[in-house]
Amino acid sequence: MPSRHALSLLLLAAALGGCSSRSGTTAAPPPPPEPCVPTHGGHCVLVPEFEARAEAMAEEYAVHPGFENQWGLDAIGAHRAYGHVNLLEGPEAAPGAGVTIGVIDSGIDAEHPIFAGKTIHRGFLFGAEPETGERFSHGTAVASIAAGGRSPDPNAPHGVAWGADLAVWAIPLGEPDQVYEPIPLATLARADPGFSYMFGKVFAWRDEGNDLDILNLSFGYDGLIDGYSEEDFRANFSATIATLAQADAPEKTILLWAAGNANNDACEAGVANCVNGVVDAVSVGVLPGLVARIEELQGHSIAVVALGPEGGAITAFSNRCGLAAAFCIAAPGEDVALAYFGPRETEVGVQGYARGRGTSYATPMVSGGLAVMKQLFRDQLSNEELVSRLFATADRTGIYADRAIYGQGRMDLGAATSPVGVLEVPLATGIATAAHASLGATGLRLGTAFGDGLAAAFDGDELMALDDYGAPFWYDMADFAATTDGPALSARVRAFLGPGPGGLTGGGGSGGMPAALGTTAGVVRMPTAAGNGHLALAEGALQVSAFEDGGLSATAFTTGPLRPAMPATGAALAWRPGSLPVGLRAGWISEPETMLGSLGTGAFGGLSAGTAFLGFDGGVDFGGWNLGASGEVGMVNPAAADGLIREISPLATSTFALHASRGFARAGSVSLSVSQPLRVERGWAALTVPSARTKGGDVLHRSLRADLAPGERQLDLAAQWNRALPLGELRLGAVWSHWPGHREVLGAQAAALAGWRWVF
Repeated sequence: MPSRHALSLLLLAAALGGCSSRSGTTAAPPPPPEPCVPTHGGHCVLVPEFEARAEAMAEEYAVHPGFENQWGLDAIGAHRAYGHVNLLEGPEAAPGAGVTIGVIDSGIDAEHPIFAGKTIHRGFLFGAEPETGERFSHGTAVASIAAGGRSPDPNAPHGVAWGADLAVWAIPLGEPDQVYEPIPLATLARADPGFSYMFGKVFAWRDEGNDLDILNLSFGYDGLIDGYSEEDFRANFSATIATLAQADAPEKTILLWAAGNANNDACEAGVANCVNGVVDAVSVGVLPGLVARIEELQGHSIAVVALGPEGGAITAFSNRCGLAAAFCIAAPGEDVALAYFGPRETEVGVQGYARGRGTSYATPMVSGGLAVMKQLFRDQLSNEELVSRLFATADRTGIYADRAIYGQGRMDLGAATSPVGVLEVPLATGIATAAHASLGATGLRLGTAFGDGLAAAFDGDELMALDDYGAPFWYDMADFAATTDGPALSARVRAFLGPGPGGLTGGGGSGGMPAALGTTAGVVRMPTAAGNGHLALAEGALQVSAFEDGGLSATAFTTGPLRPAMPATGAALAWRPGSLPVGLRAGWISEPETMLGSLGTGAFGGLSAGTAFLGFDGGVDFGGWNLGASGEVGMVNPAAADGLIREISPLATSTFALHASRGFARAGSVSLSVSQPLRVERGWAALTVPSARTKGGDVLHRSLRADLAPGERQLDLAAQWNRALPLGELRLGAVWSHWPGHREVLGAQAAALAGWRWVF
């Protein structure tokens, strides 16, 4: 027999209504879906877009008068953190909302406009009285830097955590000495009972059920920690140490201490660290330095040194971190905008705004930053983890690499509220965290048979991932279920210009078998562009078929090395005697790495399935028309391993097609069809999804049952006209798909095609 070759020329392919360019169930798997971040209001955006939006919001915050009036907010990256808060919690969410910052200081003017609308608890210790404005209110200034609200006054700054509430305990504070003189141990011993009592009262308020995770302590004594040993403190300050250690507290309050302003203070010869009449404050002061000497204070005690606006370097007055470097951080503390309450000229009780300097004002910068972090992580990090994260994300580049001066570096609130390192999804076996999977590699690449069923089942559910420091970040689960839009235009074209008259309107099953005696070998090809039948799962496989003239045929097939990512192996039997208008077929397909063409990666683990199917096809001639029908039903036995999917029920599947064709003596032939590609009719999956974590580090999981059947049903209506001409065959066709890919979100799609087929 002479060989025949077909040259097909596509003259026109017009796609209407958004015809998809994606492939069907048997295409090579797409790359893993890029995770998106669920923002307030149910929207989910990809990570690059999330960061771009956060940056845009940060720029808006940076030009707000309250932000511009406080240069330190920009220096610590607060505006970036604000963008993160608003994207995740909503545009009206104020940074620090729901968190209470504690302050022990001179007191507070609760009526100052900067605190309008804020909940403020006030306590008085050691006979302290409410602020009257007869002298400068140090406590008002400190509280405003940490949690002052946004004021309509264009001259007002706002606090780092302007949405936070305050709990302020007033104590009598003296004026700093003109000459530096380290506190003697005997004086420290006499102060020990008072300090222990003071902190005991504050912690008692917390233990009554009040929120107090952050306590700002912008006061102290002269003296560098270098001059005092652990033995000195344990012998003379033991009661205070025991109280600050909070041994019986389920969650220890974070203690934030001003490092001291002793550098370059006047001193007398013979005093430790007095050089040429001024102090060389190589370390923090006595109280902030306790953490360097007393182990039980480590993890929840922080010393804060002050930076200046010129180049962000350490100020001339600030103590350096020194011996407390491992527990010390730097924040803006010079030319700091603050709320003022006090005398002015001949008046007392003047409310307004001013600027100040001191580690007293650097410390509330850090207190406010911790409040924002606590809010963003939904209060799921322990206080010690917040401290560790604050240190780990600090800027240690350039001058901040000098640990003796800057300790852990300059606070970077933007970095502290962003994922660090590789995000991983904690997987569970039972109730224990067993392993982790990369979030970036996590996804479910769904075949068209599933449509949007799984994605719809995931809608509104979150998947928690942990960064390198164990901080939780949440992502929309629906984004990880990548759906297929339906048959590709390229597949339509292939069927349209393929051999035979059927084209776009061929049968809807897995195809008939040869009807003559013998054997063949070849490649599995589907009879329609939609790949209607179950054998679409093995399209492209190598096949060997045997058949006899009684109408019985058998086929075995395998993808072998042709599709290593989505292998399939199976066999099928078909029986259609020539005397009968109807034939039957049955088969089995094994997918060791996929499930109906769906692939799980990362945290979704591995999927596999075995599918048995039973089908029919037949046709009759009536009134000059050839009428045909075909269909299949299947039962899938799926399995999932090493991932979030705990169990998958057996799945029921279906596919069908009805078609009609007629030839005309001079007008060519026309064919019409309606078909439904392979679809899951029934089935569910049970998942165990990480949703939260405890402050102890345990991962909490939520059980989820997802219906796998799509919400809609794809139906394809197709028409084709073929006309034989002397130099080939002219073909015109059109196809209209309702709910392509069995997906509700996609509108109807239509395509018109015209081509020329030349056989030689």
